[in-house]
Parts: sequence; structure tokens; C-alpha cells
Amino acid sequence: MKINFEKSLQKVFLFIICFLFTCTSCTANEKKEITASEIIKLIKKEKHIHIAEKIIIDDLNFTDVNQEFIVNGSMLQNEINSNILFVNCVFMGKVSTKSKKANLPVNSVFKNNLAFLDCDFRGDIDFSNTIVFGMLNFSQSKFREKAIFDNLSIWAKDSYFNEIKVEKTFSMIYASFHGNLYMTNSEFKGKFTMQETYVNGKLSLNNCIFFENANFDLISINKNAFFNYVTFNKTSNFSFSYFMQSTEFINTTFNEKGLFEKTFFNDSVRFENIDINNDIIIENTYFNNQKIK
Repeated sequence: MKINFEKSLQKVFLFIICFLFTCTSCTANEKKEITASEIIKLIKKEKHIHIAEKIIIDDLNFTDVNQEFIVNGSMLQNEINSNILFVNCVFMGKVSTKSKKANLPVNSVFKNNLAFLDCDFRGDIDFSNTIVFGMLNFSQSKFREKAIFDNLSIWAKDSYFNEIKVEKTFSMIYASFHGNLYMTNSEFKGKFTMQETYVNGKLSLNNCIFFENANFDLISINKNAFFNYVTFNKTSNFSFSYFMQSTEFINTTFNEKGLFEKTFFNDSVRFENIDINNDIIIENTYFNNQKIK
């Protein structure tokens, strides 16, 4: 029997290379920790990011991508084109979408989807002045420190903060959602504010618990709003707000004051089976253009 040693050696060589490559891949996959700089490098290459079950060991600032452009003489914007998905990750440091460069503020624009599913944020998270053209999703995530989303602008059909747990301040002042906003089954242990936030679609906060003051004053909801099975343990403020379509407070608990001063309900509103342990203050409020003093 004739044996071709050259071909045999080639097969052995290819086998060894494949074996070593497989081992390298396994080692990379088993790596539990990842640095922010590794993530930024991938985003700079406009790679789609899908990171699961990793520990991000340092501060992650998306403006480190350094793809900024001048918006006007007083502001820079950093543009990110990747789809970004984190699943069951732990962020040990701060997560931010803003910084300063040459004494000018730098804010971030995400051209695609941005999702943090079942993630654990151990440091502050600050998404202030951020624009997202894709879907935004923070569902099932935990926020151990401050969670700031002031002046956030979302252009997608749906945004999700379902089943989140917030241990300290949650701030969403002057944010705008051009679609629906879902924040159901969530717990807010610190002060909560959505002052002057605009939702062009529906707002749902069903089955939420607010342990401290909850401020919804000056908000504007263009479609239906749902506050069913919600518990407000401290003062809740809905004053000077606009609800353009049907609004529901069904099986809602107000353990302290509920403020509805100069609130506008331009469609039907349902207060059914509510539990009032202090006062509901309704003054100069409009129901279908009828003022109640």
C-alpha cells in the first residue's frame, strides 16, 4: 500500500491548527471580564455588539469612540452606528454617554438599537442628552446607584424599562419618546421624577411600586396612560400634566398625598378601587374641558 506522507503531514498540521484555534476560541468565550476599551474598539470598527454574561470592570463612556462632529458652536455630538446589546452583564464602574472636549459638551447619538437586558449597574448611569434612533431597552436590569436619563430623546416605536429595580434616584426630566414607553412591574426605592417628559404614544406603569416621592408633574402623554395596580408610598404629583387620551388608575394605592392640581384629562379617566390613605387633592383640574375647582 502506497502512503502519501506529504498529504498525511498536511492533514496532521491542519488538525493541530484547528485544535489550537478551537482552544483559543474556548478560552476567549470563557473569559468573564472585559474592559471598556475592548468594547470601544469594537464600536469604533462599527461592529455589532452582543456581549452576554460578562463583567465590565471599569467605567464605560460611549463618547470615547471619538466619532464626534460639531452641532453648533457650543456642542459636539458623538455618533455610534453599531447595534448594541448587553445581556446579563455586570457593570462595575460608571456608564455614561456624555463628556467634555475642549471645554465643549459631547453628547451621544445612537443610530441603531441600544439594549441592556437583565444587567446589573453597580455605578452611576447617565444617559442625559442622548438621542437613540433605534429601540431602547433596559428591561429586568438593576440600578444600584443613580440612574439619570434627563433630556433623553427616543425615536423608535417602543421603549422598555420593564421589571427594573432602582435602589436610588431615577431621573427622567424633560425626556421625549416619539413612540410608546413601557415601565411595568418595576420598583423604585429612591426619588423618582419624570417632570416635563413627553410621550407621543402610550405610557404604561402598571404594577409598579414607588417607595419615595414620585413626580409626574408637567408631563404630556399623547395616547393612553396606565397607572393600574401601582403603589405610591410617598407623595405622587401629577400637577400641570396633560393626558390627551384615556387614563386609568385602577386598584391604585395612594399611601400619602396624590396631587392633581391643574391637571388636564382630555379624555376619559378612571379612578376605580383606589386605596387612599391620606388625601387626593384635585384643584383647578379639567375633565373633558370641564374645570373642577
